[in-house]
Amino acid sequence: MNKGLLGALIGLLFYCCQAPLWCQHSTNILKASQKLPPQLVEVYADRPWNETSILVQQGDLLIIRYVSGSWSPWSGGAYDAIGFGGNPNCDCNVMKGISHAALIGKIGEGSPFFIGENFHHRMGEAGILYLGINDTRTTDNSGFLLVQVEVWR
Repeated sequence: MNKGLLGALIGLLFYCCQAPLWCQHSTNILKASQKLPPQLVEVYADRPWNETSILVQQGDLLIIRYVSGSWSPWSGGAYDAIGFGGNPNCDCNVMKGISHAALIGKIGEGSPFFIGENFHHRMGEAGILYLGINDTRTTDNSGFLLVQVEVWR
């Protein structure tokens, strides 16, 4: 038997012997986390905050992904979850320092946080999840974004 074939067989034997331990370890990790059913949520630009009815607990892993849609902080625009850009320090922004018309969120009455196209963060507070547009003047806004929300406990 040549050395290459013998090495491949030994490697395969080692992999097969280790696989059950690896799989068992992964299964235990998955059992320790519970994924709640993902929800699709429409977030309207003409509302200061859209209540999602999703209860987040302290320590939950919250994942929010932009799926589709467009919105605008004025008539005639079409922007996604990243927003318009513009002056991030404008007094028209709920959150200073991020893009105007970006997707933002908050837990209960807590401080807003940037979501954008993809948010993946372990939460330090508990309450209902609210989503909205980074714009303080929502009366002239239009459109909505569709986002997927996942919660892991």
